[in-house]
Amino acid sequence: MIVSDAHNFASRLSRNMEEIQRERQMYIEKLSSGKKVEKSTDDAGALSNKIKQASEIKRLRGATQGLQNALSYTQVQTGALNNINRIYDRMSQLATLAMDVGKSDLDRENYNKEFQELREHVLQIDVEQFNGQDLFRNTKYAVINTGSMNWTNAQAHAAAASTSDPEYDHYMATVTSSDEQDEIDRQLGGAANGTALWLGGSDQAKEGDWRWVEGPEGQENGGLGRLFWQGNGTKSPPAFGQTTGSAYNGAYENWNDPNEPNDSGTSEDALQILSTDGEWNDLSLVSTVPTGYLRESDPRNLRAYDDASGGFFELSKISFKRFLPSTTIDLTSMANAQDALTRVISAQEDVIDRIALTGSNESRLRSEIGALGEALINREKSLSRIEDVDMAITASRLARAEIKMQSTTAIFAQANKLFNQRNYVDELLS
Repeated sequence: MIVSDAHNFASRLSRNMEEIQRERQMYIEKLSSGKKVEKSTDDAGALSNKIKQASEIKRLRGATQGLQNALSYTQVQTGALNNINRIYDRMSQLATLAMDVGKSDLDRENYNKEFQELREHVLQIDVEQFNGQDLFRNTKYAVINTGSMNWTNAQAHAAAASTSDPEYDHYMATVTSSDEQDEIDRQLGGAANGTALWLGGSDQAKEGDWRWVEGPEGQENGGLGRLFWQGNGTKSPPAFGQTTGSAYNGAYENWNDPNEPNDSGTSEDALQILSTDGEWNDLSLVSTVPTGYLRESDPRNLRAYDDASGGFFELSKISFKRFLPSTTIDLTSMANAQDALTRVISAQEDVIDRIALTGSNESRLRSEIGALGEALINREKSLSRIEDVDMAITASRLARAEIKMQSTTAIFAQANKLFNQRNYVDELLS
């Protein structure tokens, strides 16, 4: 009976020691890692919350980094615009000097040389990039080779490209001024010269009323598009009893021949450009002669993501007035200098407006970065309450477990000693 009781007692002490050892090991792991929840067996609910909070913090940090990059981009824009403003300041000063009646033609020639160099420098700044992103987001032009494709299918092709692009609106080009044609020449550098391409113009809605039906111009007049030409060619009264045509309200036109548009043969209701630096011709909508179209791409506002769940706001796109290489502006005479001064002042006012716009973008970004910073701090505090162990309490509990272990060990040793003594007495009595 004594032996049986001693065995039971020893067994209970052994189990207690195992439990105390597990508790002691748990506290040691918590103190060494500093984490309250290490595995699901600690607290399944707390662990789940911890993982969610940690993921949220990572997304907030990513969004903050994106906003910081956008802020840097905007600051570079501001710096470039300030530089352009100083250049336009100097150009207006040179124009004023060239208007001085006391200056000679040689003086004006020297002023004009510096004036043109400054204009070229502005054009170089205009095409600068920041981390692969255009610093100033102007309209872009491209030759899209589709193979033989009629006008209607080319229109659909451009619309499909626009739908799939989050940064640009694409459409068949609408060439509404000589400056725009100059910009096309500058960007494409004679690409696809001699190749017929579709443009976004048509007189399909009403014969003889040529309208730009693509892009922003296509949305005008209740969706009918912007009218730029009425009638046929200007050389002589055309066939079919129609009247001689003319540009509508002085709109830009670039027909390749005084007889154009001539609606020759079958109905020619679609507009084509004979070359990227060439002239226009009317052609049948179903013709497959053009091997592509001239695409115009307007930049959309940049998206800046400002929270952890994909929310965003838009940064206004920035472009500014500049003088293209083909633009006639110089200081070679007093009259030219006066014209140049007027135009430079107008361009400078546009740049100043853009500086204000980048300042607005920068202010919004700083505000969003500050708000994200506060959200991040709150999330980190919340995660800390879930995740971080209370060092003082855990150390105290470890010390208590150590004392329990030492006491249990001492009792176990004493019990073992008594057990051995009882066995010795039993042997003598037997």
